[in-house]
Amino acid sequence: MWPLLALGSALAFCFVSVCDKRLLSFHLNGVPPLCLWCGATGLIYGTIVAAVVGVPEGTTWQVALAPVGAGLFMGCSVVLLFRGLRLMEASRAVAISQTNPIFVAILALMFLGEHVSPAQWCGIALVVAGAVLISVRLFQERPFGRIGAGLAIPSTAVFDLRDRTAIYGPALLVVSALCAAASFVVAKAALNAHLPVLTVFGIQQATVGAVFFCAGLSGGPRLWSAVKQPGVLAMLLFGESLMPAISILLGVYAYSLGPASLVAAVLATRPLFVFIASTLLSRMRWQFLDETLTPRALSVKAASIVMIVSGVGTLSVG
Repeated sequence: MWPLLALGSALAFCFVSVCDKRLLSFHLNGVPPLCLWCGATGLIYGTIVAAVVGVPEGTTWQVALAPVGAGLFMGCSVVLLFRGLRLMEASRAVAISQTNPIFVAILALMFLGEHVSPAQWCGIALVVAGAVLISVRLFQERPFGRIGAGLAIPSTAVFDLRDRTAIYGPALLVVSALCAAASFVVAKAALNAHLPVLTVFGIQQATVGAVFFCAGLSGGPRLWSAVKQPGVLAMLLFGESLMPAISILLGVYAYSLGPASLVAAVLATRPLFVFIASTLLSRMRWQFLDETLTPRALSVKAASIVMIVSGVGTLSVG
């Protein structure tokens, strides 16, 4: 059952990533407005769930606070992911951020006593190689022209170590992956201590919401201006409120049933869904996203994601 739950979580996250990229690139003019929205909604539904379900009697304070720690790590992870999405294409950014199975396997080995086989370590190597390939822009990218209000796609985007974005973006996303891994392992430890799934989900999401809310306070005026547009409001309600809750809840249930290292591996199929969705949406006449669609760019991205998915597949069966 847990693989199906993890795949469902990955598919739901695909819609979240696509909406993230569209909102950040075309509508919100920065990360704070998106953080403010996600923070407010996370605080609301996380607090309601935590209050309704409660913490079982006899739970130690260490176990009760574990979801808070998981929420703090996840909040930091997603804030960094938002910033990475501002600097890189959605399929690349999500692929790098989903290298977290590497860190989950190591942390689970150290703190949860889970075993990682030699075949699974080979899978980890594949994930790393795929993430490196997808983060290095070794090909020329042709422009679409001017897309959206004031957004121009550069005529070339050749990898250059002097390019701050080429280094800063991937670095942010690697740290995001490490924070996500820490969140998964801490949440799994709470679940192993028999804390109910909905309790972990509620406390974690309320904490994530608090982190987002604090990070997004400066974005209030821009968010208020954006929500007046019906299309933007629809994306916020569906892609930034409903789908994140579904994705995270399915993920927590998957962690409650399966080993942390293997669940993280299945969850890391997210780049495959994002790659398919972002490519299809960029090919539409009205260009919902601004993904690079040259044959060489697509082949490099596809090869990278095949490596990542192959690696996490090895992690799950090795």
